[in-house]
Amino acid sequence: MTLTSFGLSAEETLPYDIQDGLVDQSTYLGWRVFHSACHGCHGVDAIGTSVAPNLVEQVKRLSLRDFSIKVLSRYRFTVSAQAAGSDDKTELREEFLQQVLRGERGDLLMPAWEKDPNVKPRVLDIYAYLSARADGALAPGRPKRQPESK
Repeated sequence: MTLTSFGLSAEETLPYDIQDGLVDQSTYLGWRVFHSACHGCHGVDAIGTSVAPNLVEQVKRLSLRDFSIKVLSRYRFTVSAQAAGSDDKTELREEFLQQVLRGERGDLLMPAWEKDPNVKPRVLDIYAYLSARADGALAPGRPKRQPESK
């Protein structure tokens, strides 16, 4: 397959390398991390569930930068500057409590993965895996790896 078949110019590179149906180490690690941290909500093979979206479709609209921001910090709890700067911490606690209660009433919030030692260093790998799935270059299931070069 050529780069232009994926809508890329000759100067752009794909975030994954698949040769003869075998994926590079980065794409394989992305599959492993996705299936250890993300598949519980986003489904096996990233096709979505009743609680989280289909990432095979979502990643088509996301740059690597946007994807990384969403994964690492998307759903952090935030409070207003007024509440954070107030001497009266009651307002701060109230605002935080409201966010927690929204989550308990069924609004699923994706955690921010920026402090997870297994996810944070592999965000690029996850993006490579999801991009390969989104482009149709990688079928569902456990990918087979290319032999490691020495």
